Amino acid sequence: MKTFLLVASLAASLLLGSESSDHGSPQPEGRDTSGHEAFPITVDFHCPRNFGFHIGDEIALVITLNAGDGHIVDLVNLPQKDETHGPFEVRNVTVQKRPNSAGNTYTVVFRLQSFEPAVAVDRVKFPPLRVSYATEKDWNPVESKYHYRSLLSQPFDIFVSRTAAYYGPMKDIKGPIMDKMAALIWKVAIVLGGFMVFMAFITWPWEFIRKRGMVGEQIADPTPKDRLQRELQEARERCFNYEDHRKHLFFEINRILRDFLKDVYGLNTANRPSTEIVGQLKDNPFYEELKGLVTRINQVIYEGEAPVDVESVMRQFKELMERICETIQQGTEHT
Repeated sequence: MKTFLLVASLAASLLLGSESSDHGSPQPEGRDTSGHEAFPITVDFHCPRNFGFHIGDEIALVITLNAGDGHIVDLVNLPQKDETHGPFEVRNVTVQKRPNSAGNTYTVVFRLQSFEPAVAVDRVKFPPLRVSYATEKDWNPVESKYHYRSLLSQPFDIFVSRTAAYYGPMKDIKGPIMDKMAALIWKVAIVLGGFMVFMAFITWPWEFIRKRGMVGEQIADPTPKDRLQRELQEARERCFNYEDHRKHLFFEINRILRDFLKDVYGLNTANRPSTEIVGQLKDNPFYEELKGLVTRINQVIYEGEAPVDVESVMRQFKELMERICETIQQGTEHT
């Protein structure tokens, strides 16, 4: 009796399991899952080599969709070129359609790349695809279009190995898909930056050569102002070697003044005292200042007065000579 009850319970379990299996088969979205309608589209995955891929390798994945007779398939929802699908980036996609005895067969070939980090051996899951389909009953004559329903395929595992030997021709790693606008802006920035650096490399030597040429011209033909500044600096350096360097500095100022007046006004300064030289400039607007400067210099040189104000005389002398040079330059430009 116990044996009979055990056999009966096992038979009931098998019958219930078969009903559950029939009702749990994949069904398209939007359909009644309580019936026993055959699955309208079958999806098969095939990878020519599904092991030993390295990170960044180009992977060929072939997907075959078999649609029953009377079913219209729309593959618009499939991932397109330069799009991403899960962890994969689609480099290229081709679709071929051919009729068969039971309907139509669609062959979709994906060229994929993945840059997901992986350990020595890992699997990368290709997510389910959304396939839209319709039948003749789904035609809406009012809207003149089909009302498509969608189904999701099963996922597919692609095995990636960073240590497995690579067989077959090496594929170029194209790099992750980037935003085209950002990449364009980055390229424009690089081109403009390179152009600016290139122009800097051209203009900097040219500017350096031009300035060196200007310095050479000034050295070859110095202006009265340049000669004045150079002689004043040299006079300071020479006079500091003497114990009474202040008095010697007044002697140098007197000599520089005579040479300057001869240079800018063309006066005859040979064997003439400074007061007589300045006396030739009575109509000059700087006559009174020149006369006062020469008087102070003569007090130190010829009358033996202590040259305690040498710095103020040097500053007055330099400023006066610079103003004379500017006045002469402005007069030359106006003429």
